Amino acid sequence: MPMPEVPPAVALYDSWVTHERRTSPRKRFRHHLPRLLIDLDRLSELPGYGIRLNARGPVSFSERDHGPRDGRPLKPWILARLAENGLAIPGGRVELWTYPRIWGYVFNPLSLWYCHDAGGLLRTVVLEVRNTFGETHFYLIGSGEPLPSRLRYQAAKSFHVSPFQPLSGQYTFTLIHSLTRRMIRIDYRGTGGSRLLAFETARPSPVPVARALRNWAWFAPWTTIGVTLAIHSHALDLWRRGAEFFHKPPPPEWPWTRGVELRKGGD
Repeated sequence: MPMPEVPPAVALYDSWVTHERRTSPRKRFRHHLPRLLIDLDRLSELPGYGIRLNARGPVSFSERDHGPRDGRPLKPWILARLAENGLAIPGGRVELWTYPRIWGYVFNPLSLWYCHDAGGLLRTVVLEVRNTFGETHFYLIGSGEPLPSRLRYQAAKSFHVSPFQPLSGQYTFTLIHSLTRRMIRIDYRGTGGSRLLAFETARPSPVPVARALRNWAWFAPWTTIGVTLAIHSHALDLWRRGAEFFHKPPPPEWPWTRGVELRKGGD
């Protein structure tokens, strides 16, 4: 029997991110960005893909950008946090879905941690959400049982992200992960109905990772700083157009919110 193919240490995806505000004033935008799927056990292999590890360069990845944000190894940290949440997963591959640093800068509004067991089955997905105030919150998907390739979960909105949305309501997370496609859809609903749709779809880059990342660094060096600039420019536009403003509350004491699976036909 042939051995299963070992996933690469790094996979590069072409990602398109769409945000659609569904309350007045309405707004919609779409951006094209590079996404990395990184095996946290194989960070030492990143330089072979043209990615500097914990150091400046045209393209790099820093462990300080995720989790505890203090530079400690990420895999032991996420497994310990899952255990604190009642999910002791037998040691397997942990992959991080993230933007790379380009010329030393990145802002990741949403990163995903895909946590597998020793047999390679996906057991948990963690959505790491970061706001522009330097705060982070984690939404937990899964109960520890093997997860299918399409997930649909609901969670209370527990973390302030935008000053133009209230801290109330529900998120519905829909995720698809396969060899040929990844998709993350976040539907945010408040008391008045749908308020925001955030949608990301990504496919593997047809260009070798090192060459594609070199192209991003040299021909689109503004890509990652553009994420932050876009957030602030869209916010300014909403303010000018009279969007309702919500002051930032303190972050929750416990930075984890657990999602509940929505079965087929569920709300």
